[in-house]
Amino acid sequence: MSSGKPEIVDHNDTNNHARVEDDDDEIVPNYPSDHDPEKIPSRAGASERPIGDQIPHEMLEELAPNGEGEYILDKINNMTEEEALAIVQESLKFHADDWNFPSEMRNRMRRLLELGPKQYGEFYERDLRIDAVMMRYSSPYPGVRAVADPFDDQNVPIETIRAYFLGIAWAVIGTFMSTFFNSRFPAISLNGSVIQILLFPCAKFLVWALPDWGITLFGVRHSLNPGPWTFKEQMFATITYNIAIYTTNSYGMILVQKLDVYYGLDFVNFGYQLMLTLFVQLMGMGFAGYLRRFSVYPVKALWPTILPKIAMNRALTRPEPKENIYGWTISRYRFFYLCTLGMFFYYWFPGYLFTALATFNWMTWIAPDNITLAILTGSNLGLGLFNPITTFDWNVATSSYDALALPFFSTCTQYFGGILGGLIILGIYYSNMNYSAYLPINSSSAFANDGKPYVVQNVVVNNKLDEKLYQNYSPPFYSAGYILTVGANFAFYPVYFLYIMVNQWATVGQAYVDFYKGLRHGKGNYEGAMDVHSRLMAKYPEVPDWWFLLILVAAIVVSVVFLQIYPLDTPVWLVFLMIGINLVFAVPLSFLSATTGTNLGLGALIQVITGFLVPGNPNAFLFAQTLGSWALAGYSDNYVQDQKMAHYVKIPPRSVFRSQIGTIIITCFVAVGTQNFILENVKGLCTPTQPSRFTCANDGAPLYASSLMWGLLGSRRMFESLYPLLKWCFLIGVGIAIVFLVGQGCGPKYLPPVRERLRQTLRPRTFALLDKTLFRFIASLLWLNPILIIQGVQHWAPSNMSYKTPGFILSIVFMYWLPRHRLAWWEKYNYVLSAALTAGVAISALVMFFAIGYNPVKLDWWGNKVSWAGVDGSNVGILEIPKDRGYFGPERGGFP
Repeated sequence: MSSGKPEIVDHNDTNNHARVEDDDDEIVPNYPSDHDPEKIPSRAGASERPIGDQIPHEMLEELAPNGEGEYILDKINNMTEEEALAIVQESLKFHADDWNFPSEMRNRMRRLLELGPKQYGEFYERDLRIDAVMMRYSSPYPGVRAVADPFDDQNVPIETIRAYFLGIAWAVIGTFMSTFFNSRFPAISLNGSVIQILLFPCAKFLVWALPDWGITLFGVRHSLNPGPWTFKEQMFATITYNIAIYTTNSYGMILVQKLDVYYGLDFVNFGYQLMLTLFVQLMGMGFAGYLRRFSVYPVKALWPTILPKIAMNRALTRPEPKENIYGWTISRYRFFYLCTLGMFFYYWFPGYLFTALATFNWMTWIAPDNITLAILTGSNLGLGLFNPITTFDWNVATSSYDALALPFFSTCTQYFGGILGGLIILGIYYSNMNYSAYLPINSSSAFANDGKPYVVQNVVVNNKLDEKLYQNYSPPFYSAGYILTVGANFAFYPVYFLYIMVNQWATVGQAYVDFYKGLRHGKGNYEGAMDVHSRLMAKYPEVPDWWFLLILVAAIVVSVVFLQIYPLDTPVWLVFLMIGINLVFAVPLSFLSATTGTNLGLGALIQVITGFLVPGNPNAFLFAQTLGSWALAGYSDNYVQDQKMAHYVKIPPRSVFRSQIGTIIITCFVAVGTQNFILENVKGLCTPTQPSRFTCANDGAPLYASSLMWGLLGSRRMFESLYPLLKWCFLIGVGIAIVFLVGQGCGPKYLPPVRERLRQTLRPRTFALLDKTLFRFIASLLWLNPILIIQGVQHWAPSNMSYKTPGFILSIVFMYWLPRHRLAWWEKYNYVLSAALTAGVAISALVMFFAIGYNPVKLDWWGNKVSWAGVDGSNVGILEIPKDRGYFGPERGGFP
C-alpha cells in the first residue's frame, strides 16, 4: 500500500488498530482509544454534524464491543444514503431465510425501506446507516461482533515456532485426556476452551525465557521469540490443539471389538488401532475440503459454538478499554480467572464431596421405592420430567446444550422436542411395545430376554451369527427410550435433507456452483463476498482443493489395504459407498451444524444401509459406522469448524492446514497408546458399576447395541420381524418435512386473509378466543424448525430431561433475556463466563480423578448415596419376568 500516512503496528494493543485495506483500498487509520468525534478524520462531502453524534454511548458499546467504536463511527459518518439503502435492500433479500439473523434488526430494516424518512422518524438517517455499516463493515450477529474484529493486521506473528511447540505439546496432553475420559458418562473433555488458559501462561513463560534466536528462510525470519505473545498466535495454537479432541473418532469401534464384555476380538492389536485411527482422521480431513464452501465461507454459517473460544482468547491476550457496563468495570481477563478459580473449588462438591448435587433427583427421595415416581422424575432410571431443579453441576447442566453459546431458538425448540419425546417414551413403555416394560425405561444398552445385558459371544461363531445358538439364547431387546432414539433418528434424515435443501437452496446451490467453478476454473472462495471477514481473508492464499483431494485418495488407499490385511470380512466397495452417501447428505448436515450449533452424524442412516447390504457381519457394520458417520461427516464438520474460527480471527488457511496435518500424525500415536492404557488398566471398564463412571454409556454401549441390531441381525430382520414400526419412521419424516415446507411456504400468503375473514364473520368473543389459541399455534408453526424438534425428540437413552432442563433455564437467562435487556454486558462477558466455568470443571475433574479417582477413595455418606438408594438407582422394569419360564417374549426356538 502507498499512503502519505504513517503506519503504526502494535501487535498486542487492539485499541490502536493498524491500518488495513478493505475491498475499496480504503485506509483504516489508527484511531485514539477515546470516543471523541472531533478526532475522527473528516472527508469531503461529510455533513457538518456527523450522524455518529446521534449514537449514545450504550448503543456504541453494542455496535462496537471491542473498542472499535471510532472505526464504526467513521464508516457511519461517511456513508451516503444511496449506498446505505442499496446495502439494506440487498441484505434483507440475502438473509430472508437466515434463522440467526436478529429479528429486531430485520424488522427495523423493513420499516426503514417501507416508511422512508418522513414516516420512520427522526433517527431515520442514523438507523439506516447503522444497519448498512453492520452489514458491510462489521457483522449483523451480536455474537460475532463480540469476538471478531472488522479489520486485520497481516504483520502480526501467527505461525511461529513457539505457537507450534505449545499447540502440539498440549495436543499430545489433550489427546491423552480426551481419549481417557471418552468412556465416562457424562464425558469430560479438555476442550479448546480449557486449553487456552493453559496455553497462555506457558506462552508468557516462553516470551520471558526464550532468546531472540532465529533463521531466515525465503526472506522471512523465524525467531524463537519474535516479541509479545499475540492473539493470533494464541488462536493458532488453539486450533492446532483442537485436533486432539477428534482423535477419539475410531475409539468406539476399537472398544467394542476388543473388550471382552463386547466382542473380545484377538486381532485388534496396536498396529490395527494405529492404522484405523490414522486413515479415519486423514480421510475426514480430506473430505473437509469438499465442505468448506458450504460451511466456512457463507456468512450464514455462523458456528455459534466457536464464539466462546474466541471470546476467551480475547480476554486472555488483549488489553481492553476501561468501560462501565451497567455498573460492571471488571476486565474480561480478570472475570475469566475469578470464575475459573471459583468453579475449580466449587466442583469438588458435586464431583466428590456431595454427589447428590450432580444427580439431584430430590423428588424421588420422597418415596424411594415408588417406581412410578422414579420413572417420571428420576435422573438415573427415569425420564427426569417434572423436576425443575435437576442438578447443581455445570458439567451436567451443559451436557445436552451448550447453553451459553447455542441460539435460544435452537435450545428452546430442542427442549420442547425433548418433552414430546418423553411423552412418546411413556406411551411405548406403558403399552409394553416390543416387551419394553420388562426393561428399564431409558437405557442405551441391549438386553437379553432374562433382563440381563446381552452377551454376544452366546450367539456368534467366527464373527458371524449362529442361528442355532441364537434360537437357544435370545434376540436383543431395547428400552423404550432407545426405541424412540432409533426411530427419531430415522425420521430425522428425510426431514433435515428436504427442509435444508428447500429452505436454504439459494445458499447451498450457490456453494455447489462455486465448488464446481473452483475445481474447473479455479474460482476463489471469496469472490463476490459481501461480509467484511471474507473480504479480509481474501488477502491470504487459499488451500487448493486438490490438496484435500490428494489426502482423501491416500486415505482411501490405506483403508483398502487395512481391509485386506485384517480379518474383518468387509468388502472394499463399502469404503466407496460411505463416501458416496456423505457426498449427498453431509452438505445439509454440515450447514445445519453451522447455523444451529448442533453436531450430528449419519450413523442411523448408514447402519440401516449396512444392515441390508452385509447382514450378519458386525465388523462390517462397525467399520461403516466409523468411516461413514464419524470420519467423513463428523470429523469433517470439526475441521471446517476450526477453519471458520480461523476465518473470524484472520489466520491464513494454509497455516491451519499445515498445523492440522502434522498434529494428526503425532496425536494418532498418542491416542492409540492411551487406548491400550485404558483397556488394560481401568478396572471394570464399560460395566454399569464402574466406580469412576467409566460405564461407556455414551460410546461403547450404544454402539454395541446398534451392532447387534443392524450388524448382527441385519436390517431386514429388524424391520420385518423384531421392530417393524421403525421402517415407517422414514416415511413419517418425509411427511413432517412436507407439512412444514408447505405450511411455512403458503402460510404467510393465505393465513392473513383467512384470519381477517373470520374476524369479520365470527362473534368478537369467539374470534378473540381463536386469536389467542388456534391462530397463535398456527403462527408458531410458521417459524418452528422441524429439524430441531426431531433433534430434541431423539436425544434420549442414556440422556433424559434431567440433563436438558438446566441447560434450557440457562438459555432463557443468557441467550434470551440478557441479549434483549443487557446486550453490552452479554457481548462482553457471556462467552467468557461459559468458557471459564467449563475450564474450571475440567481442571477440577482432572485433579480430582488422579487424586482420588484412579485408585478410588470412597466418601461413604448420605449425600453420596441418596441419589442411588431407591428405585431410581436400580435397573428394573414395571413388569416382572415370568418366574415359570425365566424369560419374557417369544418361545425359544421360534425367535424372529
